[in-house]
Amino acid sequence: MTAEEMTDPDEVDADVDTDREEIAGVLAVRQTVQSTASQLIGHEFDGVSEISPTDDGWRSVVEVVERRAVPDTQDIIGRYEIELDTDATVHGYRRVDRYRRGDTAQFE
Repeated sequence: MTAEEMTDPDEVDADVDTDREEIAGVLAVRQTVQSTASQLIGHEFDGVSEISPTDDGWRSVVEVVERRAVPDTQDIIGRYEIELDTDATVHGYRRVDRYRRGDTAQFE
């Protein structure tokens, strides 16, 4: 790491104000997608991998088990993007990726 890349700890603002409304929004979106993803997509819910604000509300990426296998590293996992409005009401979804649970190459 070069001297230009290093951050001086004295120059970092550790007093960051957190926007409570945004945190509440993220929590509402997480609760909505956790409780509805399985029913909405038609596969077993596995986890939430992303939640981010958009101009029209929220975008969440969830993972569902599309096909169980033995061993479980061979499960087929689908990644779905779910669009929600500002009140965390689902407006649509689409599959963005599929992979075997044990395939880590795409994440490295």
